[in-house]
Amino acid sequence: MNQKSIEHIALYSLVLVGTLVVGVLARQFVLSKGVDDFSSSVAFFATVIVLMAIYASLQTTFNQFLLPRIETFLLRFSAFQTMKNHNDTVSVPEVPTSKDSNQTTSDIIESAPTAEETISKPSEYEVMRTNSIAKRDRAIQTKLEKVLSYTKQTMVAYMSEEDLNRLCAYIVEYSSSDTLQKISPVKVDSQLKSIDIMHFGWNIGKAFSKKRIHTATFIKNVFAHTLRDLEISTIERKMSHTESECRIKLNGEIGSII
Repeated sequence: MNQKSIEHIALYSLVLVGTLVVGVLARQFVLSKGVDDFSSSVAFFATVIVLMAIYASLQTTFNQFLLPRIETFLLRFSAFQTMKNHNDTVSVPEVPTSKDSNQTTSDIIESAPTAEETISKPSEYEVMRTNSIAKRDRAIQTKLEKVLSYTKQTMVAYMSEEDLNRLCAYIVEYSSSDTLQKISPVKVDSQLKSIDIMHFGWNIGKAFSKKRIHTATFIKNVFAHTLRDLEISTIERKMSHTESECRIKLNGEIGSII
C-alpha cells in the first residue's frame, strides 16, 4: 500500500469519526428535548447522511474548481513550481530480489531483438533506384557546372560582373524549368550582335535538351535589349543559322566542354 492510499484512508476515517460524533451529539440534543428513541435515532442517521453529503459536495467543488485555480496561482512562484516538478519526477522504485533481478535480466536478453531484426535491409529495387537517382543528379549537376563555366568564359569579356552573375543565376533556374518567373534583362557589349546571342542561346539550350521555343523565349527575355528588334518566332527559326561574321560559334566552344 503506497503513501497516497494511506493518506486517503486516514482522511476518510477522520471525516467519518467527525460525522459520527456530530450525529451522537445531535441525537443527545433531540433526546434532551423529550423526543422518543426512534426519532432520536432518525435524527442521528439524518445528521450523519447530511454531513457526508456536504463533505462530498465540498470535496468535489474544491477538486474541480478551487484546486486548479489555487495551483495555477501558486505555480507563478518559482519555489512552488520547483517543488512540484521534484515531486512529479522523483519516485522510489521497488528493489527486486536477487532471484527477480536475474529473471528480469534473462527476460530482457531473450526479448532483445537482433541487429538484423532491428535494421531491415533495403530491397534490391530500393538500392538500384537510389543509385540511379544519385547518378542522374550527379550528371545534371556536372552538366550545369560545365554550362556555367562555358557561360563565364564566353561572356566575361562582354558583360559587367553584376550582369554576368545574374545571367548565371537565370541559367541555373532555366536548367530545371522551361520558364522563369522574374527576369531583369542583362546588357552585353555592342560587339555582340543578335546572332551571337542566338548562338549562345542555342548552345546552352541544346546542352539542357530544351525545346527551341523555350530557348528562344529565354534569351528574348534575358537579352531583351540586344534582341529588341526580333520576335520570338524569328529567334526560334534563326538561332541555329550559321553566319560568317559572329563572335560566338554554334556548338564550337560548348561542344568541347559538354
